[in-house]
Amino acid sequence: MIVFAVNATHSIRNISSSTCFRYTACLTGLIILTGCLSPITLNKTVLAYNRSISEINAQELLLNIARVRHHHPIQFTTVSSIAATFNFQMSAGATPPFGALTSGQGLSPIFGGSISENPTISITPISGEEFNQRILNPFSENKFLKLYQQGTDLGLLIRMMASEIRIKHDGIDQILRNRPREQDGYEEFRRRVMHLTALNQAHQLQVEPVIVQQDVTMHGITTEHSEALVNALEMGYRWIENGSTGVLSRKVSGRTIISNYDISTLSVEERNKLFLYTNTLPENEIFVDIRPGLPGGDYPIQGVIRLRAFLAILGFLGRGVSEEMEFYVDKDSRTGEIRHDPIKTLEVDIRSSNLVDNTSTFSVAYKGRTYSIPDGDSPEAVWNLEAFRLLGQLYELSIHPSEFARPAPAITIAK
Repeated sequence: MIVFAVNATHSIRNISSSTCFRYTACLTGLIILTGCLSPITLNKTVLAYNRSISEINAQELLLNIARVRHHHPIQFTTVSSIAATFNFQMSAGATPPFGALTSGQGLSPIFGGSISENPTISITPISGEEFNQRILNPFSENKFLKLYQQGTDLGLLIRMMASEIRIKHDGIDQILRNRPREQDGYEEFRRRVMHLTALNQAHQLQVEPVIVQQDVTMHGITTEHSEALVNALEMGYRWIENGSTGVLSRKVSGRTIISNYDISTLSVEERNKLFLYTNTLPENEIFVDIRPGLPGGDYPIQGVIRLRAFLAILGFLGRGVSEEMEFYVDKDSRTGEIRHDPIKTLEVDIRSSNLVDNTSTFSVAYKGRTYSIPDGDSPEAVWNLEAFRLLGQLYELSIHPSEFARPAPAITIAK
């Protein structure tokens, strides 16, 4: 809103043309300024909301780790939408200076303006079926593979996501649980993870899906087969014609395996056998096949890594604060060099709420204590920050596919 007013008691003749020009220029500038303020304000607001949501998510993760440590119920909320309405107002006027109501002196300009924001934020607690899908369901090997392909440290991934490794050793099934209170099993679990990590860092490990070729031979092609052929082509099959006989062929990607050999070097029969076997495994299990006679094969592993749910990850981290603390485990003599393998998967610092902590990026207060993630440039601090970042990514990855139609948060800004 722009207002221009002139005091009626003053003679219009006393306003010179240059003065009118100056007033007109000021009014024009105010109009332009109103248009400029809008995108500047919106830019700052969107970034401010982005930072706020990021900080809230980090604090919520820490808060639930603290709750688990005290054996209290956990609770997550989501910001489903943000609607912000902006109101820009500018005003301009002119009045004679004090004591010059009837003289021939010029007018004095008056300028004013205001900006107001009325945000509406929708916060939804996660409960019911959504809680089941996001928090209680175990992670799938597909999500593990995606995180690994983005460069996440293999050792960190397994230590954070795996509940156990099930292997066959001398014909006996062994369950190596990722729980410090089961000391023997935990120590062997850590040694196996360190062995896989060393192979991966030496570029002697393959983490990839099994790919096989499916062929369907069709004899005596007729018009009756046309619809079936079209459907097959839409499914990714390739048609190879050979007279009256044709072959529908396509490559199919199966489950992920961790191995010390290149899957593509296996025979067709071996690949098909591996494909069929791994497809029988639950979605939260990853087949591990470290064979003798190959790099790292003097410490062979054949079994599965079982992934856990997000709630189990929080439980592992919460108990690890004080109740079931992880401890140092030395690598096996057959394992190569590892760049870094800290004692704890995630270090959470606890101190009195009265003490000021300037070394942490993320912190939250609970039950008279402050829980924080130590910051810094040391290898331990970098690992810790990466572990906390991975925890946040896992929480985001726990969104069920049915929720993709309503992504959150959505920011709507009207002006």
